[in-house]
Amino acid sequence: MNQIEKFIEYVNNNFLGEIHTHISFKDLTTLKIGGQIACLYSPKTLDDLLIGFRYLIENKIAYFIIGNGSNVLAADKDFEMVVISLKKLSKVTKITNNKFIVQAGMNDSKLAMSLAKQGYTKIEFLSVIPGTLGGAIYMNASAYGVQMKDIVKEVTYLTEQGTIQTYKEEELDFSYRHSKFQDLKGIIVGALIEVEEAHIKKLPLEKIATLRRKKKETQPLHLLSAGSTFKNGTNYEAWKVIDDLGYRGYQLAGAMVSNAHTNYLVNTGHATYLDMTQLISKIKLDALNKYNIELECEWEILD
Repeated sequence: MNQIEKFIEYVNNNFLGEIHTHISFKDLTTLKIGGQIACLYSPKTLDDLLIGFRYLIENKIAYFIIGNGSNVLAADKDFEMVVISLKKLSKVTKITNNKFIVQAGMNDSKLAMSLAKQGYTKIEFLSVIPGTLGGAIYMNASAYGVQMKDIVKEVTYLTEQGTIQTYKEEELDFSYRHSKFQDLKGIIVGALIEVEEAHIKKLPLEKIATLRRKKKETQPLHLLSAGSTFKNGTNYEAWKVIDDLGYRGYQLAGAMVSNAHTNYLVNTGHATYLDMTQLISKIKLDALNKYNIELECEWEILD
């Protein structure tokens, strides 16, 4: 029995959540690309996660944290690792009139809709981010001029030593597509967020409808993607660079640059990891050669 098989037995014997085998990154990501994983571990409570994660650390078992899989490109190979899904950790607790503690597995769009229905604003941007709260914090996700930095007041974090630590707002090191957690090894398990009460209760829902309509008009929602592919720079927008290079609608095997939005690289239905990475590399090389711009990929790439 190898270490991962022992972990599966440990979780099952101690009722620490759900284990799924015979599953792949293709099943877990919005790009629908990627090879088999040893197992998917879905803790049902924070205590389950604490115990299960400590076992992984103590036994030096490779792991990867996944939320909605909306920012991940994985290689077409077998991964000897435990993938931890936080989707079942999605509790929302009201602390004051405008402050909530939200677990990391909470779906961004569902959170936005739930709070908007209660008349809260400043949260609407999350309705068009296809991920979970933990991933949004990790990337300091943003949309239409609002970012996670604007609403997150503190983050609860499970460190690689297996202890819980709370980071205050001023410690989070938020910047464009960045948070301090990208430099740490552990798990975001929850956050304290602060929103505002709308002057007119129906306005947040109306704003969500507007944002979703705008997204539908400008992004290839009917195709398989992982959202924006490249980060914007201080003096350029990635979509404009790609468009100016003539890549709109360009296809390399199963990977394609979207006609609707050139910073979306999409899976036309049969794309492989190699198709996607070759297209990314080709665009990056052309941007460097023609404009001296080093495009940086936003995605989490597992090879």
